[in-house]
Amino acid sequence: MRPMPSWVRDLHEGIEAEASSLFILHHNIADYVPLGQAFLPLPAFLAQWLEQTDTVIFYNRSTGLRFPDEETQRRFREGAGLKGERDQRDAHLEDQRRRALMALGEATGVEPPSLPTHPSKVIPLVGQALRSGRLRNGRRRAIAVLEYAESIAPAADISCMHEDDRTNLVALLSFAADRAIPEQGGVLLLTVGNLADLHPTLRQPGGRVEVIEVPLPDEAERLQYVEYLLDQDGPKLSMSAEALARATAGLTRLHLDQLCRHAKTKGSPLTFEEIKQRKREILRQELYGMVELVEPSFELDTIGGLAAVKEFLREVIQAIRDGDLKMVPRGITLLGPPGVGKTAVAEALAKECGFNFVKITNPREKWVGASERNYWKILQSLRALTPLVVLEDEADQSEQSRDEVSGDSGVGNRLRQMRFEFTGDPTIQGKVLWIRITNRPDRLDPAERRSGRFSERIPLLMPDADERVAIFGIMPKKHDFATTAVDLTKMAKLCEERFPGQITGADIEEISLRAYRHARVRGAKAVGEEDYRWAIVDFIPSQSADVIGRQELMAVSHCSSRRFLPERYRDVGAERLRSPG
Repeated sequence: MRPMPSWVRDLHEGIEAEASSLFILHHNIADYVPLGQAFLPLPAFLAQWLEQTDTVIFYNRSTGLRFPDEETQRRFREGAGLKGERDQRDAHLEDQRRRALMALGEATGVEPPSLPTHPSKVIPLVGQALRSGRLRNGRRRAIAVLEYAESIAPAADISCMHEDDRTNLVALLSFAADRAIPEQGGVLLLTVGNLADLHPTLRQPGGRVEVIEVPLPDEAERLQYVEYLLDQDGPKLSMSAEALARATAGLTRLHLDQLCRHAKTKGSPLTFEEIKQRKREILRQELYGMVELVEPSFELDTIGGLAAVKEFLREVIQAIRDGDLKMVPRGITLLGPPGVGKTAVAEALAKECGFNFVKITNPREKWVGASERNYWKILQSLRALTPLVVLEDEADQSEQSRDEVSGDSGVGNRLRQMRFEFTGDPTIQGKVLWIRITNRPDRLDPAERRSGRFSERIPLLMPDADERVAIFGIMPKKHDFATTAVDLTKMAKLCEERFPGQITGADIEEISLRAYRHARVRGAKAVGEEDYRWAIVDFIPSQSADVIGRQELMAVSHCSSRRFLPERYRDVGAERLRSPG
């Protein structure tokens, strides 16, 4: 007997305690759920699990109301006040006849009397039937499951909602406030994939509605399902079942089933590369390209310079390994001009931690409510991919400061609050490192600087003379090309002479690759000094020294710790740092 998922226990306890008459199940509702020795789709699971002790009816806009038997339908009609019901004895005999014909594999020929299917007509009937107590049979409660609840009370500004949707919303809210329903053993259970697709009034914190998340399976639950599939004549694996469970973080049991079926059809063992490819496809399809799963390819040692930053990050990595979560920041903001290594630092951190690494893009859309729904789905998926490093590039463009005049109807504020709630969740501290990148920290909201949120703001500045030499020295190893005896100190000095204050680490990488291409064109097997000189002379920086200087000063003025500042800034007073102009 497999243990019940924690959300099932939460639902059971909430129903038993009569904490509410309205429950919402959300997120991973399209997945399989363990029951006994089997794994069932959620509707089948609810039907079998709940019907052990309760009477359950289902409804969605496509199928209408569905009942377990004729007797339940008769009781529903009586409770809803519908006329023309058949005599109880006739209904009982008809039910017995239908069951006997079904057991023989014959059509029953019995068509139940027509019931409405539109939610604006069905929901009042469901409410009336639950309040009446007619669906209650002895100690058995009556539970009505409303599937695809987002099609009944969708997220929208209430002034823009269709009249039927407003009526449905008010009906559902009245159910939640009506104590007569739980007193009569009635429960209304809504299911929705993305909670943000449901009207926000139904999911307000502190309301009368109990919201329960159905999470993606964790590693232990994935392992349990992998072993089940292997017992069911599953595919051959090129790895252990434990390794497969670890590699499929962020996938559902349904995804695992599809992976295994595909491998079995091909007749070849399932490989890590297939899993990675499938994960990328799933994230792209389900998150509309807003999340990119990246395989980190290099570590901190392959980044030249930035000694203080790398020292701090190694302290964080060690704290994660030691389980000392108080040493792990909730978030990090990397500041500085383009090309100084902000993205590379985030990727190297993920590599050394052994974490998943994802990049997220701006979730904003022009449609009302779409941005919040997108972001909600992103956050739910990120939670399932833990442990991970999240990289949010161009953070200053993803939301608007509260001090600015907002033309987005408050979307920026809502996105910011959702992110604060996510990163502030103590259950993910040490499992999620959220890194924001910006070269315009002045456009970030002041709340970002509050301690306990994105508590570390680290400036990555233009490389100094020693760092330029170190970056030049790392490039041949990083890109796997040979060099002759090149005086890299000379090359770094030549860069500064030609482009004072303009050469970033990314520029040095580009110069090194141009030198390699120049060497190959002239037929050389190794990059020589003449190739580097040619590349430096050929190079044109993308930004002026004045622009880079202003970006540097902005980064320094928003720094959270003097340990990250170069010597020339460490003794500058705080007021002067706050006034870069």
